[in-house]
Amino acid sequence: MATATFKFIPNPTLAGFGDCGERTVSYFGSITFSAAADTYATGGILPATGFAFKNLGPFADRTPLFTYINSSVGASWFYLWNQSTGKLQIFASAAGSGTTSQPELTGGTALNVAVPNIFTDTVLFNATFPRV
Repeated sequence: MATATFKFIPNPTLAGFGDCGERTVSYFGSITFSAAADTYATGGILPATGFAFKNLGPFADRTPLFTYINSSVGASWFYLWNQSTGKLQIFASAAGSGTTSQPELTGGTALNVAVPNIFTDTVLFNATFPRV
């Protein structure tokens, strides 16, 4: 099984330049995964070549001011963008206590074997970048 990758797919309604303010530009869209049987890598998965943030459009090659990634169907997974590694990390919804965090998806787990199924989840993103 191959290691999973993902793609940032811009919302076609706002494609090209996203939502442009005076000082920021925001991109909205969805995330698709490479293949159902591809496996999660501990520490997160990388975007497929040509589908990283920097490929979204103008100003997206800068460090994002804000990223929000979520399951639109409430699939019980937390998706987090790790800016320092450039990877998408996936965490279980298992509640931690006041001193422990949610566990990361186990490395080597196929996306379609995770419960609920990550491959069929509808994952949305919002990323905001500085213009100045």
